[in-house]
Amino acid sequence: MAFRYTIRLCGAGGQGLIQAARILAEAAAIYDNKNAAESCSYGPEARGNASRAEVIISDEAIDYPKAKAIDFLMAMTQEAYDKYIKDLKPDGIIVADSCIKNLGKSKEYRVFSVPFLDIAEKECGNLSMINIVALGFFAEINRVVGKKSIRQAILARIPKKSEDIYIKAYEAGLRIASQQLDEKGEKRG
Repeated sequence: MAFRYTIRLCGAGGQGLIQAARILAEAAAIYDNKNAAESCSYGPEARGNASRAEVIISDEAIDYPKAKAIDFLMAMTQEAYDKYIKDLKPDGIIVADSCIKNLGKSKEYRVFSVPFLDIAEKECGNLSMINIVALGFFAEINRVVGKKSIRQAILARIPKKSEDIYIKAYEAGLRIASQQLDEKGEKRG
């Protein structure tokens, strides 16, 4: 049976979710030799308005680049969560910023609440690192794309001489995910 995994990253413009989706797609396609398709949408004002990015990863050709049934939903705002939770498969994974207070109590999903903004600010000193922290979290809880591949794709896309802050943010995401998995007694990937 063919492998196909759909990821939706959603929140507000300016949070870097479109860049994160592009990094994931490149990591899968270039460094993991899988097929990947990335698509995005955002409002007319780039900052602060709703944004959504999707990545489909498959071991076969991808004939339609839009995600219909989502395996993994990462939401950074309550509005985005409310709008896109309906598309999550029953056994899907929800990763939501801790600002989202109404996550529901469904036993159908694996749910993680993560203070992405706090981590980016406190550990990196830069709120714009929220997307890189989120990529680290994704990499640790979900082995669809290799951790090393995501790291390589991050380094390939960022401005030179900024590697330290990006890797610090990525490793912060890996660490917080590892801690949450340990607390829940869950296995990785």
